[in-house]
Amino acid sequence: MADEQDTVSGAVVRITEVVGSSPNSFSEAVRNAVKFASQTVRGIRGVEVLGSNADVDDDGNLSLYKVNCKIAFVVER
Repeated sequence: MADEQDTVSGAVVRITEVVGSSPNSFSEAVRNAVKFASQTVRGIRGVEVLGSNADVDDDGNLSLYKVNCKIAFVVER
């Protein structure tokens, strides 16, 4: 994420933290985080996964995958 400003020359990049989830996988949880953030934030340029965890059901199966992410986007002028 530190390199985000290098990829958008002369721009100001803002970072926001979000949590994504999925019943299927950590990868899908990341995609969901970016997809939902993109509904209200324009110019997303990158995502960094800070951490992940999962809920476990009564049978010992993973039931919900969750990721804590930073999303970088260009601040519009």
